[in-house]
Amino acid sequence: MGNTMNAAVNVVEVNAENFQSEVVEKSAQVPVMLEFYADAAEPSQKLAPVLRQLADEYQGKFLLARIDIQANQQIVQQLAVKTLPTVKIIFQGKMVQELEGPQDAATLRNLLDQITMSPLEQVRGQINQLVEMGQRGQAIELLQQVIAQEPKNFVLHAELCDLLIMENRTDEAKQILASLPDDTEGVERPKNRIQFIELAENLAPLAKLQKQVDDDSSDLQGRLDLAYRFIVDDQIEAALDQLLDILKVDRDWQEQKARTTMIQVFELLGKGNELATAYRRKMFTFLH
Repeated sequence: MGNTMNAAVNVVEVNAENFQSEVVEKSAQVPVMLEFYADAAEPSQKLAPVLRQLADEYQGKFLLARIDIQANQQIVQQLAVKTLPTVKIIFQGKMVQELEGPQDAATLRNLLDQITMSPLEQVRGQINQLVEMGQRGQAIELLQQVIAQEPKNFVLHAELCDLLIMENRTDEAKQILASLPDDTEGVERPKNRIQFIELAENLAPLAKLQKQVDDDSSDLQGRLDLAYRFIVDDQIEAALDQLLDILKVDRDWQEQKARTTMIQVFELLGKGNELATAYRRKMFTFLH
């Protein structure tokens, strides 16, 4: 069994001779997962294929280093391995994680994701969390710190603009937007948001528009205005409902204004958003 392991690029058998080169030195670049095993032990037999599968799946984002405990007593003692299976992760020369006993793929995957994420991905996760918790100010500060380190990353600038607009700091956002290349990924979001703010600027208050539509359900312009108000008020689902109602009455009204506005709203919500997916299906139903 030992020899077949060496066939896989991201899996290596480790002993006292190659521990320095295969574990310590390689951990400077990628996390190295140490798998302590004994061929005859049932817990090892169960975990081995799970770890192998992960090594294949992550394609070099981490290295799996297998240590046969019977042949490597010295390493076992030095690293204080007491039970089987034991998994330890070494990254940049330091022990970052130790797991004893059986592990499932989901737990290990979760752990590996945290360790193998790029600094930018980690920060993006933090930013999204802050936004979800309503702490946009802190998200903006964090994003500004990252941009200071990666000034040429225009995608981050576009994200910053979007957050600034949500915090009513539209003038700052406009200045940044003016300096970004037109093909910057994600730049449509802040641009659409500004457009909606400008469209809603001179409209009647929300309650008045709502009453207008309630009194006359065929008032399509009223519905569109109400949708703009809802968007700016961050009531996206209510806005999409109004736009769908326009589609129901007259899908070609004002050169399919309801459809094009819905698409702009989907861009605001971003890729993979559940609300966008649900309403995209509804829109499709009315158009076909």
